[in-house]
Amino acid sequence: MFRSEDEKLTDLLLGEAVVALLKSKSAISIERLLTQLQFMAGRESDPQRKRMCEQVINEIRHGAKDQQGRFTYEIYSTDNVRHFFNAEGPSDERKKH
Repeated sequence: MFRSEDEKLTDLLLGEAVVALLKSKSAISIERLLTQLQFMAGRESDPQRKRMCEQVINEIRHGAKDQQGRFTYEIYSTDNVRHFFNAEGPSDERKKH
C-alpha cells in the first residue's frame, strides 16, 4: 500500500506500454514489451520518466534471463494446503508422494 513514487511510475510506464501493444493488436511478449519501452524512452522528454523507462527495461532483461525456462506455480487447495508446480518437472525419475 505504501509505495514509492518510483514504483508508481514504474507501474504507470508498464501499463502504458502494455496498452500501446494492445491497441496495436500486437502479440504481447517480453521482447515486444522491451521494444515498446525502448520506443517510449526514446520519445520521452521528461528525464525522470526516461530514466525509469530505462530502469524498467534493465529490470525486465535481468529478470527474463534469470527466469528463462523456470516457472513456478503456487496453488492453494480448498483446505488451504499449498501445492508447488514448476515447468521443469520432478527432480528425478522416482515418484514422490
